[in-house]
Amino acid sequence: MPRQSRAIGPNAPVGETTATPAVQTQVAKPETKSAAVRQALDAYPDLMPKQIAQMLKAEGWDVNAQLVSVVKSKLKVKAQEQGQPQKSVRPTAKKRTSPPRSTPAATTPAATTPTTAPAGKAPEISFDSLKKAKELAAQLGGVSQAQEALAALSDLLD
Repeated sequence: MPRQSRAIGPNAPVGETTATPAVQTQVAKPETKSAAVRQALDAYPDLMPKQIAQMLKAEGWDVNAQLVSVVKSKLKVKAQEQGQPQKSVRPTAKKRTSPPRSTPAATTPAATTPTTAPAGKAPEISFDSLKKAKELAAQLGGVSQAQEALAALSDLLD
């Protein structure tokens, strides 16, 4: 005579026999923590990692929510690589869209004019200025030659 049917849910132990009047099924007990997590995620894709970790701890597995999250993440990546849809039933958050900015990069003050720093601090240099300095150093044959040329220019301006 088959055993009585058990409720399948977060409290149902993994590795025990569950039965219905017509069919008796043996649920295989996983050998590793990750396999136990994968089995629980397959059975309950809508549960949060913390809930799955608590469920597995009650069954004797030493797992935490972080391990569940890592395994869940790897399963999602693997499913995306194989082109399978995600199993989660939780709705995904909608991405907020903002209107595009109308200010082009060339008209920003940092790109066209160097900034001056307060006394005692090094001046902030824009990315555009750094690109120009790199081009100058390349034209003059290196950074040391560019420094010598700048020192000579400084002497001429003084």
